[in-house]
Amino acid sequence: MKRRSFIKTAAGFSLVAPATISGFERARADTNATETGLSITWLGAATLLLSCGDLTVVTDPCFGDGNQAFRMGDPNEMFELAAGPNIKFHRRLTPFQGLDLDKVDRVILSHMHEDHFDQKAEQDLRKDIPILAPAHDVETLRSKGFEDVTGLNWGDQHVIRKGDVTISLRAIRADHSENPVIAKILGPGNGYWLIFQQGDFRKSLYWTGDTFPTSPVLEALQPLGAPEILIPHLGGVGTTGSLGKISMGAEELALFADALNPGKILPVHHSTYDLYLEPAHHVAEALSGRTNGLDFISEGTVLKYL
Repeated sequence: MKRRSFIKTAAGFSLVAPATISGFERARADTNATETGLSITWLGAATLLLSCGDLTVVTDPCFGDGNQAFRMGDPNEMFELAAGPNIKFHRRLTPFQGLDLDKVDRVILSHMHEDHFDQKAEQDLRKDIPILAPAHDVETLRSKGFEDVTGLNWGDQHVIRKGDVTISLRAIRADHSENPVIAKILGPGNGYWLIFQQGDFRKSLYWTGDTFPTSPVLEALQPLGAPEILIPHLGGVGTTGSLGKISMGAEELALFADALNPGKILPVHHSTYDLYLEPAHHVAEALSGRTNGLDFISEGTVLKYL
């Protein structure tokens, strides 16, 4: 079965609680900030604003709200693989904070499942905005009218520049399931290793995408060293369904933390939708004794890494 026959948008359809924060300056969302440093704003799901100087990128844009936030197959239900899942609306549990799309320079996609690139984002994003995406998704994005799409295979590198800011980016393998058969059904996706530079400022960040710490993923990361910031996708999606778990839980994050020894851990892809099954508090339990670098935040909070 092809990936798009598993999780798909219906044709023609358009449309957390705060926790302890340490090790950074807390502020409200402001994409106008031009000071040296990296600002990260979590907007729910896997949607992040990453701002350094005058350069701002948004990851996995999901802008839908309410009981019909997006439409997608339900991996938490049991179904026959040959028939595919029940295509339905999914509910957002938290209000979307909003953002000024005029201030966004680029979009970076881990993959195109609709809980990562929803129908509202497809509608609202301007068609000439530059998009970086898995090579697998380039044709689909262009068919939706997006004009400036760059596809990256695992290991490919790309550089984004604006003014005195440079983002050096490498696409990292993302295994959507630990079962190779299920991973093939779901299709290839990317994680990304990003290095932000502005003058003497430099910060490394690994955004996992929907992956598990499989041996091939860890082997790809090993030469890159320890990221200063690890941003994992959690939620335990699929645990109750036919596909099994297709997004990490806290136990898998603990394995990532042991393997990578990151300076900071900023969990995302939890709490926003009823699609996510594992409560976020499991992370603190799984990382017991190793939580000094754990940054749990509420949606809309800005972290300033200097």
